[in-house]
Amino acid sequence: MSDYRFLAIHRDEGVAEVILRKPPMNTLDPALYQELMRVSEELEADERTRAVVFTSALERVFIAGADIKQMAEYRFEREPLERKIELVHATFTRVERLSKPTVAAITGHALGGGCEFALALDFRFMSKGAPRIGLPEVKLGILPGGGGTQRLPRLIGRMRAAELIMTGELLDAERAEAIGLITRACEPERTREEALEFARRLAAQAPLAVRAIKRCLIESAATDLETGLAIEKRYCLETLLSEDAREGIAAFLEKRSPHWRGR
Repeated sequence: MSDYRFLAIHRDEGVAEVILRKPPMNTLDPALYQELMRVSEELEADERTRAVVFTSALERVFIAGADIKQMAEYRFEREPLERKIELVHATFTRVERLSKPTVAAITGHALGGGCEFALALDFRFMSKGAPRIGLPEVKLGILPGGGGTQRLPRLIGRMRAAELIMTGELLDAERAEAIGLITRACEPERTREEALEFARRLAAQAPLAVRAIKRCLIESAATDLETGLAIEKRYCLETLLSEDAREGIAAFLEKRSPHWRGR
């Protein structure tokens, strides 16, 4: 198991909880991107982990995005800026493509890159009250560079995404839930536990089927219907030919709980 400076991992009942602790604001920088890449590889290889929850150890913030003071010291030249954008894209795409389902437990602000990181996860549980989520980059004269202009419209539609990105509006949990930006708005004292409970439900499903469903959804997202159906057929066949499919059918007929093997 790898040692991390900004992350801690707790494993229980097939769920890995990844806890971010980078005071004071969990700001994103190359060191944290590197650790997010490493933890993704570790969790991918861990057969015991069937679902992942990302949360924060800091009370008021999930991830605050980039450090604006550090941004003021950037070399504002094409090549170094291009490398920074490519690093963010590569990191969030790696997290997004984890074969296990991923859940964000958002108990504090998820702004800018923090919102974009949450968008790269499959599900988002967020505390009601003070926490806000959104992409305020336009107020700095820039645009979201961590996939926000691509993942947000795929999630909530182009018109609403354009409104949020162009105005930089920040949303509370109830408004975010109403437009489909988050999965569930939670009472603050319940957010983490509800996210973990949901992850345990996911971890209890047939792992091969869950992985195939996630790959099917991701790979077909930007395709036409015909291509998407071909992708669906490939993964449907993969699951139908698996031991888990035979076990699931047998368990149903025998009125017992299935014993998934992940193959």
